[in-house]
Amino acid sequence: MILEQPTEEQFKEWVKLWQEYSPKLKPNRRSGIEVARYILKKYKTVEIQDPVKAGQYAMSIMMNSHQRCKLPEDTEPDPKIFKILNEGPGVTLYESKDEVFKDVTDIIVTVDIASGFYTVEGSSLLWDELCAYQGLDKDDLDNPVCVAEYVECMKKFGKMN
Repeated sequence: MILEQPTEEQFKEWVKLWQEYSPKLKPNRRSGIEVARYILKKYKTVEIQDPVKAGQYAMSIMMNSHQRCKLPEDTEPDPKIFKILNEGPGVTLYESKDEVFKDVTDIIVTVDIASGFYTVEGSSLLWDELCAYQGLDKDDLDNPVCVAEYVECMKKFGKMN
């Protein structure tokens, strides 16, 4: 998860990772439904019914060309909002909060079922886990930042050398 403005040096490193790994990678991106099912299967959650937040999230997808292009034709965003409970596997997420999220009390995940786009508030570890799980599509493979983040997340979870 990118938590601050990258430096020129960091971007150069991402380009190196992209050059090394993109020829070896194939499109493997999972859908928003698959990402939501993964979260619900692994973590204890409570779905948050907040039409205002859901509407803001949907609008942010529509206003971002990279995210909007992930929507199937003639489809609107369909965001689902979940609070990860501090129980079972969720305990690890709450215990491993980084400095950026130290004052955040809840871990909230929003997944757009239609596009697969997701956000995580309160846990960069969960964002990284979802990045490794979801994979990349053909367009992502052409993006050095997407490939570098994916590779770093896969390595973090021991799924890639």
